[in-house]
Amino acid sequence: MTHSDRLGLRSARHLIAYLTPACILLVFATTPAHALVQLEFDTELTELNLSSPSPVPMPLASDPGNLLGDSISGYGWVDSQVLVTLSSQRLISPGPPSLGFACASEGGPGLACFPSGSPPPINPTALDGQNFQVDSFFDIWYDITVTDVDPRPGRDFAGQADGASITLQDLTGSTDRDMQVSYPAVFDKDHPNYGMLPPTDSFPYIGHFDIEIPLGGDINGNGENDKIKFTLAAHQVDGVNATFIILPDGTVVDMMDSIADLDGLIVDESSDPPFHIDLSGPTVAESKLLNGIVPEPTGLALLLAGGLFAPALRRRRA
Repeated sequence: MTHSDRLGLRSARHLIAYLTPACILLVFATTPAHALVQLEFDTELTELNLSSPSPVPMPLASDPGNLLGDSISGYGWVDSQVLVTLSSQRLISPGPPSLGFACASEGGPGLACFPSGSPPPINPTALDGQNFQVDSFFDIWYDITVTDVDPRPGRDFAGQADGASITLQDLTGSTDRDMQVSYPAVFDKDHPNYGMLPPTDSFPYIGHFDIEIPLGGDINGNGENDKIKFTLAAHQVDGVNATFIILPDGTVVDMMDSIADLDGLIVDESSDPPFHIDLSGPTVAESKLLNGIVPEPTGLALLLAGGLFAPALRRRRA
């Protein structure tokens, strides 16, 4: 190497040494400041098997003379087994899927989350431990099967033989977001759903229903056909003890136990005998994060900084 070449190399090393601090500052200065993050999930309930642990009295026996002793306005009580499943679970002619959505806003309670459809990518490591407020809902289509398990005389469904079943299919609420809940959550970079889903049983899904299904007959014999009406449901899921499977496309399958309370009425124009059903059983849901995932932002800066420092270190050792 000639003397002039050595001088040129030395000058270049001096220039890099002086530029290094400025370059590092430039890297960090051009890294965008942390903005509040919004997470968006497509969700779906794929399996629901809720049953009554013990028989539930249902006002479905015809007793116009109130001869059974505890009838209300001609409606007699029948001990019944109740099963609630998703309409999409039917093996023959399955019903619509029970789709949902979850939106989580960084910053905690009080921050609204508006679905964008194309949320920006996130860095899980940078968000670890941050507070979020989650809004989750499902549009549920479900089937209810009520089976007579009452051995007492006269305690049969109106017009049906002893032990008969009534199945109501493709039931859903009269408005969107049949079941919804809002709750706080802490971001956990190691959780399959980053700690956002599912909620704990302290935050049940609540649904306000206005579902009326004609029963096609006059149960209490007052000259009016009757219908069954559902008015309110609360669905608690055990998010703390849920188990998860992560599919290759990133979909997370959540398996958990759940409890539901269902209120309803057998209705005609002159009488409304109410009923309440407590249900429990396994539930399976799926969720898929719509945000992309990016690596730790400081990784590139550290790599670049290391490359810029290397010539200066070699120069000092020389």
